[in-house]
Amino acid sequence: MIMIRRFEQEDQKSVQSLIHGIMSLEFGDDQNVYPSEDIQFISRHYGALGEGFFVAQNTNKIIGTVAIKKEDDRTALLRRLFVDPAYRKQQIGLKLIDKALHFCADLGYEEVVFRTTSRMVAAARICQKRGFVKRATLAMGPIELWKFTLSLRDGVKRA
Repeated sequence: MIMIRRFEQEDQKSVQSLIHGIMSLEFGDDQNVYPSEDIQFISRHYGALGEGFFVAQNTNKIIGTVAIKKEDDRTALLRRLFVDPAYRKQQIGLKLIDKALHFCADLGYEEVVFRTTSRMVAAARICQKRGFVKRATLAMGPIELWKFTLSLRDGVKRA
């Protein structure tokens, strides 16, 4: 059974392995756009008030991640949305986003921003399924950076 829960320090190596593995195998060119200092010390980078890091776990294996970073008092950043390739197409990404959005709504954020690249089409697609709207595109060599936003003023839609 798959469980979505808050990150614990014991998850550190598994999370790093999952994210680095996906980035190097699927998004090698995108690594320059997304520095990885934050996943070297997850508790430090996502442990402040208004922030959180969540994992999807199947038995004893970390199979997905999502993070919330505070941008300002009204806006949160959705970050580090990853799902192990062996577990994709099982709605785990949607469940991770739902957990993050409910976390944001409970804290009173009014808006959530998600930035991704044009190569991370699946992540963009599942965010759009939850109501995120593309607001900006920025060309960076062979890839584009995409910015999506979601208003939480009317609450979070239940899946």
